[in-house]
Amino acid sequence: MARNTQTARTDAVVMAEKKSTAHNDAVTHKQRKSTPPALLGIPPEIIRMIAELLPENYAACLTLCSRSMKEILGDRYLKAMKNPPNQQFDFCRKVEVKFVALLARDLPQHFACFECARIHRTRTIKWPNNIKDHLGCVHCTRNRQNIYCLKFLSPFEIYFPQIYLAMKQHRSGIDIGFSLEAFRHLEVTHDQSTNITTLMSVDARFVSNELLLRSQTWILVPRSQKDRIIEKLAADRLSTRFCKHSARSSLEVMVSELVRNKLSHTRTLQCPHCWMDFVIHLKRCGERGIAVVITRWINLGAGIDPKDWKWQCHIGSKGLRHKQPPINIRKAFEDQEGLSVEEFNSGNQVKLLSERKNQPSN
Repeated sequence: MARNTQTARTDAVVMAEKKSTAHNDAVTHKQRKSTPPALLGIPPEIIRMIAELLPENYAACLTLCSRSMKEILGDRYLKAMKNPPNQQFDFCRKVEVKFVALLARDLPQHFACFECARIHRTRTIKWPNNIKDHLGCVHCTRNRQNIYCLKFLSPFEIYFPQIYLAMKQHRSGIDIGFSLEAFRHLEVTHDQSTNITTLMSVDARFVSNELLLRSQTWILVPRSQKDRIIEKLAADRLSTRFCKHSARSSLEVMVSELVRNKLSHTRTLQCPHCWMDFVIHLKRCGERGIAVVITRWINLGAGIDPKDWKWQCHIGSKGLRHKQPPINIRKAFEDQEGLSVEEFNSGNQVKLLSERKNQPSN
């Protein structure tokens, strides 16, 4: 009888333990659903210490991360979200972006998005010559309009997140898939209606923790039409502008001066708005015709802030006329290791003439 009573008590204890375990599992599962996995297991005291080390506006962002964080931190830091008297509320664009940038700083395979103030995987950002894929989330793709194009209707388009990731890899030394190779590009097109072949080639280098490009555009006019070269350039003004700040007829005027004075090239010129250096050459290619060659050297900045004037001056048609004195971007680029401008010219000429040879003549 005593043995039966003891057995019954033991079974009751086991059932109670199972019921308690099941309840705890249910609570844990519920907690996991409402709390980010990375925050599970961190004692509330440690979370409060972390919040105290953050600026109040960042701590406010941390408070709003989840319901569990709100329960731990309470309303203490939410006052940072209140508007000061007579000041515009600007929490989302400045504070929130800086906060997610702080979180992403130690995540090599992620980055803080400047458009939606969220953290994206770096693999969602494609190289400049891959414009068919999304650049970040759908919201970012819909709202991202700041594009730098070296040539009208070219598939090679540069967005700020691409510069940001290239510079992040350069500074950290961690491979995130955005080496300088991402900004090297070559395209050759042939217009059957005008019989003109165009080549665009792009090279890139890091100089003083900034991303610099060297771009070259070749416009090959057939020998039979060399006397109409100015007319041909005028017919395609959108594709032959030096930058957004140059007049559409600038190239025609400069080429006319070269032809009139029997010169082969201009001196190194510089845009007063974006400080881009450029040179124009007239290159005679024998039986193939005559080519107008535009070489440009561009500084896209350090890739830290999309408001950086070195980036902004390239995407705005008005430019910024920054007070900083002009710098010799051409010299800064050519002083680094790599192909010299002469080797760059020679290689592009070979590629252009090889492609032109395979095109039918009108």
